[in-house]
Amino acid sequence: MSKLPDKDYYKLLEVSPLASQSEIQQAFRKLARKYHPDTTQNPVEKKRLQEIYQKLVDAHQFLKDEEKRKEYDNNVIFRFRNLTKSQLKSKAANIEKEEPWWKKLLSIGKKEKKEGDPIKEAEQLFFLGMSMVGKPDEKMIRSAIPYFEKAYKLNPNLLEALFNTALGYYKVGEFEKAKQLLKEYLSKRPSDQAAEIFFRLINW
Repeated sequence: MSKLPDKDYYKLLEVSPLASQSEIQQAFRKLARKYHPDTTQNPVEKKRLQEIYQKLVDAHQFLKDEEKRKEYDNNVIFRFRNLTKSQLKSKAANIEKEEPWWKKLLSIGKKEKKEGDPIKEAEQLFFLGMSMVGKPDEKMIRSAIPYFEKAYKLNPNLLEALFNTALGYYKVGEFEKAKQLLKEYLSKRPSDQAAEIFFRLINW
């Protein structure tokens, strides 16, 4: 789409991006009653309510249009991030480089205790999470979130897992969690313009 709104439409209506049309309609009616300008005679308050009410109307009108909603949802900023083969090779190479020389020297001639590789385990968890988020299904996305969370915990360099955790929480309507995780993500990867736009939309 050519232009995104100043505020996320779903957060405005206090509904999950996976909400049905009837849920969106119900949420709009509830908020429209709460913020209707006719609920006050105070001119200052009336003006404030008019601005909020108009934003609610705009969000509702947009989201009830199936084509516009689909285009909004498919915007690149709302897509789960996958890893490329080159990224995986690069990450593996960096881990190898980071191992101190003395650690390698001490391990020579010793029978090392076999332990799980946290980097490999993180990747496996990441891809398990990715296998669950192909369709807009709340149950599957909620199931995927812990996989992304654990993948990032095991490998803090796996920033795509952090981003996907934030996006997962956004998709199920937990906007505050999404906001905090996106803030953390951007502190580590500030050059990500798509994530910056995403953060701006939900940070209000």
